[in-house]
Amino acid sequence: MTTLEPLIADRPTKVRYGVLMLSVTMAVILYLDRMAMTVAVPAMAVDLNADSKKVAEAMGVFFWIYAFLQIPAGWLGDRWGGRRALTLYVVAWSLAIAGMGLVTTVTGLVIMRGLLGVGQAGAYATTASFLRRWMPFDARGFANSAVSLGGRAGGVLAPALTALAMAFVGVLSSDVARWRPVFIAYGAVGLVWAVVFWRWFRDRPAEHAGVNAAERALIAGQASESDEDLKQDAPRVPASVLAGRLLASPSIWALAVCNFCINVGWMLVGTLLPTYLIQMHGWTEVQAGITTSIAASAGMVGCLTGGMATDRLVRRLGLAWGRRVPCLISYGGASLAYAMCFLLEDPLAIVTLLIIASLLGDFGLGALWCTYQDLGGSFAGTVLGVGNMCGNLGAAIGISVVMRLAQSYGWSASFALSTVAYGIGAIAWLAIDPRRRIAE
Repeated sequence: MTTLEPLIADRPTKVRYGVLMLSVTMAVILYLDRMAMTVAVPAMAVDLNADSKKVAEAMGVFFWIYAFLQIPAGWLGDRWGGRRALTLYVVAWSLAIAGMGLVTTVTGLVIMRGLLGVGQAGAYATTASFLRRWMPFDARGFANSAVSLGGRAGGVLAPALTALAMAFVGVLSSDVARWRPVFIAYGAVGLVWAVVFWRWFRDRPAEHAGVNAAERALIAGQASESDEDLKQDAPRVPASVLAGRLLASPSIWALAVCNFCINVGWMLVGTLLPTYLIQMHGWTEVQAGITTSIAASAGMVGCLTGGMATDRLVRRLGLAWGRRVPCLISYGGASLAYAMCFLLEDPLAIVTLLIIASLLGDFGLGALWCTYQDLGGSFAGTVLGVGNMCGNLGAAIGISVVMRLAQSYGWSASFALSTVAYGIGAIAWLAIDPRRRIAE
């Protein structure tokens, strides 16, 4: 009998699933608060006596602040631990979304929207950091993809839920300020989540009273060779030394290129699909909206299946190719789907390929998140912050470039950009080695 057998004789507790459930609900709330403003802009403009364009421009403040704070917020999550850092982040952005419901000027709206970006910047990075400690190694792909799926679900849910909530408030009052109680309610939901998380969550399984020895053995027993630090605090490495390690890692540079490019490629199907269908094919807003929802749902399916795929492939192919293969399929397949659109003229056939591109584009998210954890070790949050910063810069620049290309040269030019961007993202994965941690 091995030394582990007495420990695993009892059935392991399921606290790790509670941690995962909290992480997924956090992601839903995060995107719900981030995207709530999309349908409220007209009402906000009337209420604030401002031009709709100025109110819409306030949305853009979030993305730049969110992008540039990724690395410091991720580093702080590694340094403080998930319990303190994520609670702080959720409280901060919940107060910001509630504050948006109280502002009386566009300037106030810009400030609160910026603070929303400050609060949300470290959420995903911190979550990736503590999931590494809580999930068995061969279930990390599923866990990471589930969190990403939660974010996608929140983004899909936000427009419909916000519109319905505003309509409900409008029944009680016809005032144009019907958006305000909705935003305040969203803030209250986030604060409730933060209280529950603070009281129940612990940074490590060993610190949680509900985790028995069998569950601790299950989590630790499946750790990879690079996870030997899981029982220790993150080492107090000076920021300058950590920055040097990041800059010296070829895999980090390749991840930066990949994240930038795949977000540029994703813009067409992820954000501008309704505009393309309405302008190019004359579809109605309802038709375009339903199609966009289908594409988003396909992406959610791809996200979850891709996470499970990387868990299985790591067992069969090893760590390096177990992460690479899903991402090569994901980004290479999305590039091919965009390229095939040039051969077609039937709008339904093109839309089918775009839905496939959405599914494939999200197929690699689970492996991508796992690679942050593999490369980063105790600094997984910082590494994810690097990738997320580059990705959001790609999104901010990409949405403008895609639209300008469509207006100047036609939508075929935008399709070509997405094809090339996803192709570069796939090629970059050949230079990423999850076995080479930044601490080495």
